[in-house]
Amino acid sequence: MVYAEALSAQEFGARAASVAPGEFREAMRELASGVALVTSAFERARAGCAVSSFASLSLSPASLVVCLNAESSTLACIRASGGFAVNILSGEQEFLARRFASPQVRGSERFAEGQWSLLATGAPILRDALAAVDCRLARVVEHATHAMVIGEAVAVVKGSATNALVHWRSQFEALT
Repeated sequence: MVYAEALSAQEFGARAASVAPGEFREAMRELASGVALVTSAFERARAGCAVSSFASLSLSPASLVVCLNAESSTLACIRASGGFAVNILSGEQEFLARRFASPQVRGSERFAEGQWSLLATGAPILRDALAAVDCRLARVVEHATHAMVIGEAVAVVKGSATNALVHWRSQFEALT
């Protein structure tokens, strides 16, 4: 039988210790994650970034969550437009993941490669992504340096069946 000691919030706070950011980062690098491009557009401006922190949230309504830096231009664009897309990358699209993650390539420049189209929200959709989910912004939950962005799916496009791109131990890998 598993025994869990009941603690008051005050007792728990006294026992809790903060984990160093570097130590936490190293632990989280052990989690293999899919890679996606989160994209948005507002008044002729496009923004996007590469993420590995995203997941389905609910089937009814169809919803997902993506985590973004609170100061990112992508989050600002999502807030302004009220919509965004999550484009799940294939193993052959590592170059796009690197492009969208690069601090040297900013804003609309990131969209110079790849074939893009639009669905319901006006967010850029990568035509040959494994799948793309076009979302209406439902809620933003802020915590520390990041925000959890919850979107309700308004359109979905499924691409061809091929290898997925994953991020593990700070490296991109094609999942075969």
